[in-house]
Amino acid sequence: MNWGFLGFGRIARKFLESLNAVDGEVAYAFASRSNAEALQEEFPNVKVYDTYEALLADPQVDIVYISTTHNFHCQNAIDALQAGKHVLCEKPMGISSDEISRMTQVAKQSGKFLMEAMWMRFLPAYRKAIEVVKSGEIGEVKYMTASFGFRSEDKLTQDGRLLNPDLAGGALYDVGVYPLTIVSDLFGWEPRDFKAHAIKSSTGVDETIQIQFDFGNDRMAQVLGSIALHTNKEACIYGEKGFVRMPMFWKGESYEIVKGDETQVFELPMTSTGYAHEIIEVRDCILQGKTESDLFTLNDSLMSARLVERILSTIFN
Repeated sequence: MNWGFLGFGRIARKFLESLNAVDGEVAYAFASRSNAEALQEEFPNVKVYDTYEALLADPQVDIVYISTTHNFHCQNAIDALQAGKHVLCEKPMGISSDEISRMTQVAKQSGKFLMEAMWMRFLPAYRKAIEVVKSGEIGEVKYMTASFGFRSEDKLTQDGRLLNPDLAGGALYDVGVYPLTIVSDLFGWEPRDFKAHAIKSSTGVDETIQIQFDFGNDRMAQVLGSIALHTNKEACIYGEKGFVRMPMFWKGESYEIVKGDETQVFELPMTSTGYAHEIIEVRDCILQGKTESDLFTLNDSLMSARLVERILSTIFN
């Protein structure tokens, strides 16, 4: 398929590297409102547009990859779907459940494929680790933790994206959705109860957020997301017979099974920068005539958005 890119920043470059590693998938066109001329010089074999509308009007574009700032995702995706393009949109696909519902409705009306780019769910090590846990290898799961925190000084400025409320900045939107997703894989999206605590930036967004969940039946989880603190970035899933540790879980290439003093390490490398696995899933779904993936459904996106709304409402109201 011919891919068109709406927005072309750091994540898009990593995505492009993976796209080039998947046979048959072509980086056909880029659209950038800020650096179209520089991109054309850098990528002479790719069409470069200085407006999103021009790219969406190109009949040769089969699918659009969206990596603009979070606040633009919904309208970008709707415009692409209405232009007859399939869509893969970076997470969070929408910044409210209403946005997800609107996007889903347009996707169904257009008959085109739509998916949120929760790339970790497609990684070999991640999928195998979750499969091992669900098989009962460590017994019934009672507790899990997951953290994703980083600090980038050049991005933590007053006018930077991460702290800008107008661009849907904040830790929960940017990195917290990864811990929420791994918890959902085992406990679902609807906790019985939770308590959230946040450290807020001077701009009013959450720069560090911790949530403790109660899923009932003696199942608990604790997650942390931060754009101001470096954390160990690992997930641990605790069962009655042992636990599974997933280093760098959102981009992991290994997992460990720990039982007593014994630790087994399993390596499952990812292809290229890791985005190749979601690209392959998207390609296969479209070839099969599907309009969404079974591995990260549109309902997953909706439930995730609803949970994020519930969490944010407790810390900002």
